[in-house]
Amino acid sequence: MLLGSALPSVAAAQTVSGWALDRYEPTTTGDVFFMSEHPWYSSTRTFAVGLVADYAANPLVLRQQSGTTGASTTTNTNIISGQFVGHLGAAFSFLDRVGVGASLPVSFLQSGDAAPAGAAFPSAAAGVGVGDLRLGVRFRIFGHADRDPMSLHLGANLWAPVGSRSSNTGDESVRFEPRLTLAGRASVVRWSAGAAFQVRGDIDAVNLAIGNEVRFNAALGFVALDDNLTIGPEAYVFSAVRDLPSGRGQGSAAFQSGQWGAEIMLGAHYLIADTILVGLGGGLGVERGYGIPAGRGLLSVAYAPVTRAAPAEPGDRDHDSVLDLDDVCPDTPQGEHPDPSRRGCPEGDADGDGVLDPDDICLHVPQGPHPDATRRGCPLPDSDSDGVFDPDDQCVTTPMGDHPDPDRRGCPDADRDGDTILDHADICPDVHRGPFPDPARMGCPLADRDHDTVPDATDACPDVPGAPSEVPARNGCPIGGVVMDGGRINILSPVFFDTDRDTIKPQSFAILSRVADVLRASGFIRRIRIGGHTDDRGDHDHNVDLSNRRAIAVMHWLSEHGVEAERMEAQGYGPDQAITSNQTLVGRARNRRVEFVILDPAQPTNAMTQSAATADPGDIRDGRTRRRRRAPR
Repeated sequence: MLLGSALPSVAAAQTVSGWALDRYEPTTTGDVFFMSEHPWYSSTRTFAVGLVADYAANPLVLRQQSGTTGASTTTNTNIISGQFVGHLGAAFSFLDRVGVGASLPVSFLQSGDAAPAGAAFPSAAAGVGVGDLRLGVRFRIFGHADRDPMSLHLGANLWAPVGSRSSNTGDESVRFEPRLTLAGRASVVRWSAGAAFQVRGDIDAVNLAIGNEVRFNAALGFVALDDNLTIGPEAYVFSAVRDLPSGRGQGSAAFQSGQWGAEIMLGAHYLIADTILVGLGGGLGVERGYGIPAGRGLLSVAYAPVTRAAPAEPGDRDHDSVLDLDDVCPDTPQGEHPDPSRRGCPEGDADGDGVLDPDDICLHVPQGPHPDATRRGCPLPDSDSDGVFDPDDQCVTTPMGDHPDPDRRGCPDADRDGDTILDHADICPDVHRGPFPDPARMGCPLADRDHDTVPDATDACPDVPGAPSEVPARNGCPIGGVVMDGGRINILSPVFFDTDRDTIKPQSFAILSRVADVLRASGFIRRIRIGGHTDDRGDHDHNVDLSNRRAIAVMHWLSEHGVEAERMEAQGYGPDQAITSNQTLVGRARNRRVEFVILDPAQPTNAMTQSAATADPGDIRDGRTRRRRRAPR
């Protein structure tokens, strides 16, 4: 909408020529927007031809003010109240990167009121007039507008001056316009934005400074109906950027009143049968720039066939003759044994052993290289996981370990005598090698005829059980009433205590000294247990406590006489481990005793001799029994 204000008086006979009045420049034929390019290239369509019908309401209005300041009136004259233009367009693309096009405007109708007397102003032209021919080219720099979220395009337009100023259809001079366009597609949205600079010859008409212009445009379209419909808002804004002519102000005309304007509209395009593109749009003018109408309506139709990728044939990725759409396992061939419950799938083999699940007894355990002939799909069992399968394993639940028994498949080599020498290497597999192993016979002890832990070679009494001694002449002899036999240190005389107490009588110090001598001479004995025992007379718990205290007393005595405390432990058993009947005085006396049992190293189980009973001096004296009645001790 052009607004002139306070136009100078001009002789009525003066003729004022116009210019290319219609501000609407259609986008390249085949684009899906009216005002902002959304470029296409030969991979989408090769060519397009069409027509845009363009009607602008009141594109040129004369506003006059009259009267004095503060009491003036304004008179509007619709110099051109309506303008109907048809834009014939054609475009084609090649190399999927270059597009060219042409557009020829034809003015079919201009209507308007006569300018007031004395006003020099263009007037509506009668008849049909051809406008300036526009030739355009554009290049795709990167991306595709309708495939990628963003693409960049450079282009230029050239207007050949075939129009006429007298019919308001041309500038009668060449115009040139370089352009930059960003456009893209994201999901259901198409968008476009552009900027251009038009090099245009200066035209001074009434109070206007027509010349070089900048132009900005944008569009946003929502896509529907299988990509055939695009609908959304569009806009452009322009401004002259030349200097104002003398007498009409100073400086640049950029964005001065009457020198800039904008249009906004809602547009829609629909592609029929991938061939015919029809469009409909309408909008309003903003500001008073020259040629900006109060409103504009657009109708377009174009033959613009698109090239769409042929729909892919139904796929069969796994080549099993079941199409992917129907194939539950599209990447796995159904093979020779299809699963009847899952189309296109083979019968399952969960453990991958080649035995299909319906036949596989061990569904999740592969049969491996040694399948079980009696259980399809299962490996031979190996319960102890020693690599020998159960049918061949003579020790099914015991791994054969690092030292298998050569005579019993799947079994570890045994160690019957517990001396850590395996039986097949043990020359004496049933005799513990003891603390003095024979270096010439693996697993055998040195000869010890009397079994007193003193080898015959160093035993001063090799045929009479004795005990170790630090004195070579006494080593292995039963001196001092102490004998080593059956894993015990046997004492041949008792340890005496005060009646019902844990105090050791001095008369027992000699036998305990001999025990201490034996332990000091027997470094191989790492630990012994001193056991205290009573008969069954009296309170049971009291007897257990008394025997325990007496055992501890013996342990303390030995410790005080050179035997390391860590080699000993004490335990009281009361009457619970009797070695004979408690029905006689002699039996009860034998049951009251102190024993020394070797714990470490473990001793072979040979015939064991009982130690002498521990007796109270009132019970046993010089081998004779004193008969007296008293509480048990």
